[in-house]
Amino acid sequence: MIIAGLISVPLAGALAAYLSKSGRTARFILILAATVHAVLCGLLIYSDSQLEITRTLTLAPDREGIVILAVTSLLFLLTSLHLNYWLPQDMQNSDGHCGMKEHTFAVLLLLFLMTMTLTALARDFGMLWVAVEGTTLASAPLINFHKSKGSLEAMWKYLLICSVGIGLALFGTMVLAAALTDPHCSLSFAAVREVIAAGEVNILWFKIAFVLCFAGYALKMGLAPFHSWLPDAHSEAPAPVSALLSGSLLNCAFLAILRLWQVIPAELLEFCGGYLKFFGFFSLAVAAFFIINQKDFKRMLAYSSVEHMGLIALFTAYALPEYGMLHVFSHSLTKMALFLVAGNILLSYHTRSIKDVRGLFSRLPKNGTLWICGMLLICGTPPSPLFFTELILVAGSGIIPGMAILLLLLIIFCAMSQRMLQMAAPGTEKIVPDPQTDKLAAVPAAAMLLITLLGIAVGAAWIIRG
Repeated sequence: MIIAGLISVPLAGALAAYLSKSGRTARFILILAATVHAVLCGLLIYSDSQLEITRTLTLAPDREGIVILAVTSLLFLLTSLHLNYWLPQDMQNSDGHCGMKEHTFAVLLLLFLMTMTLTALARDFGMLWVAVEGTTLASAPLINFHKSKGSLEAMWKYLLICSVGIGLALFGTMVLAAALTDPHCSLSFAAVREVIAAGEVNILWFKIAFVLCFAGYALKMGLAPFHSWLPDAHSEAPAPVSALLSGSLLNCAFLAILRLWQVIPAELLEFCGGYLKFFGFFSLAVAAFFIINQKDFKRMLAYSSVEHMGLIALFTAYALPEYGMLHVFSHSLTKMALFLVAGNILLSYHTRSIKDVRGLFSRLPKNGTLWICGMLLICGTPPSPLFFTELILVAGSGIIPGMAILLLLLIIFCAMSQRMLQMAAPGTEKIVPDPQTDKLAAVPAAAMLLITLLGIAVGAAWIIRG
């Protein structure tokens, strides 16, 4: 019953928002649906609810799915609250011509929530593929909210590149089915795991399936060098959409890779782990290089997402799943807050150029403070939970890999801090900012407070554990 509600609430909300044809009503429906979804998600944590669609097709939570679903629901609720104030301000700044109609925007957001919910609850590789493809179709139009030349190009780039990845993942899923020598085996995670445990699998075919599925889902996850769509989509999309793309969508693609990782035959763990390690380190290196040379603050945050997706892949490869899930939650909440603050800055200064934004502390004191706090949190400065997860990864990956991770993280920290402090420092402003956007700081402030409290709790548990 709870799972049926998690799927039907966004659908019903989307239908109601479409029929309303009113921006204000659509915003209310969006917040109401997000609140109900969050409550149902909380109830699901303490229940054994499942939804049986067919004899072999079931929607049900597990530990990893619950984490991804909880992150998605929380981020969507916070983003919906922020949108209630951000949308009128954006409309005012664009003289009433923001591009997409508000009720259409709300419909797409709710469909996006439904597809991400399906991804988290899917217990079958076929259903998982359908859900991940659904996230692409639902989120692509959101990137083109302002209907500018840049956003239109970013939308099509995202749609075409991710469709190629999803095509590879579909082919990989079919090869996975062919790799199972039991002709009666379904593609449910449990059935595939049992068949592989019994040795009824063609190892060569499974290798091919892993490579294809990994390439497809890694493209959606934003691992380098499959990340080319990500900086454009994140920078051109409106800030609340960027927050959901970075904080929720990338997690869904990672979950698809994790599902495959959980059924890998023991003899292929080293082979498949090598893929995760290589692309994890490569993503860190690419992010470090591009952040150093970055001139657009939203693209800088996008490359930070590439960095953290690389770290999450490394957590999986080095068998640190619990800390990986903590990293997923912490990164998502912090990055959402940073993108919302970045959107406030963009509304105020009307530019994404780092060199044209000066005097955040004096001109926009609330957003300026949050901008620096967010930078410290996302770079793993105590009491950020990311400090503890990254420390565990460095310690658990071995001496040479650990030193490489530490060096790349240090480069990224120095590059991001230099650029973000440059924006906050006083200077001669080329653009006079609008101080009204400081009123939009409440939601990102609440998110950063929550992540700081989580970091303090993790640190206290660390000390107590000894």
